[in-house]
Amino acid sequence: MERNRINFGKLQILRYVETLFTCICDLVHPEIEVLMNMRRHGLARDELMVVLHEMFESHLLVAKKEGRGLYTPALGEIEAALSETNDFGHRSSNTFYGLTTGALELLTELKQLYDQEPPDGRENSQ
Repeated sequence: MERNRINFGKLQILRYVETLFTCICDLVHPEIEVLMNMRRHGLARDELMVVLHEMFESHLLVAKKEGRGLYTPALGEIEAALSETNDFGHRSSNTFYGLTTGALELLTELKQLYDQEPPDGRENSQ
């Protein structure tokens, strides 16, 4: 596995939901760094849709929506979820995503890859 923008994006997508489900639309929030208290994933919206689709299809992520339960969204559903506005409701109409147990190995590998900072302290290949 190599350090690149896509792998860094995947790492951040997984880190954002390491402990709780979060709104898919938050991934395109203009102030995501403040919202998540973490670095931005660095993916453009089109790249983000493709990466999310791949991660859902690989069963690394699971979606959740009130009245529907847990499911694997199709590409069009991911696109629609990214366009939602977070209603911050206790009984939300938003689409959320979370980790599956299948993602834990990838999360561990990506953390190890990116937690090894270069000597000058700068990230490369992003």
